[in-house]
Amino acid sequence: MAGRVEDLICWQRADELRQLIIKHTADDTRAGKDFRFTNNLRDAIASVCRNQSEGFAKYKHKPQKPYFNTARSSLAEVKDGIRDGRQRGYFSDDVAKEMYTLRRRADVANLRYLKSLDRPDPE
Repeated sequence: MAGRVEDLICWQRADELRQLIIKHTADDTRAGKDFRFTNNLRDAIASVCRNQSEGFAKYKHKPQKPYFNTARSSLAEVKDGIRDGRQRGYFSDDVAKEMYTLRRRADVANLRYLKSLDRPDPE
């Protein structure tokens, strides 16, 4: 059982993706010069980590579920943002592939955690 949100694999994967997105949307990049695009993509990935953190703070499983569902929706938004960034020429094929891979791993881990919430609450 995880004692902190940082111990959750789903949070770790989302944070890895967050760091990669921040790196490739820095002010000195093409994406970084498009404030609206950068702000939307950064907000979407930050939402994943924020919702997982807020949900994890709930002691019982049932109240956690909506937060991890929202995190999953935000990961879908990130996927579209990566696609958009690739189409705009902001991300190379290699960078986009790395982002997609991390996003998929974060999504799978988030879904596994979400499914684990169907078990009885800890005593």
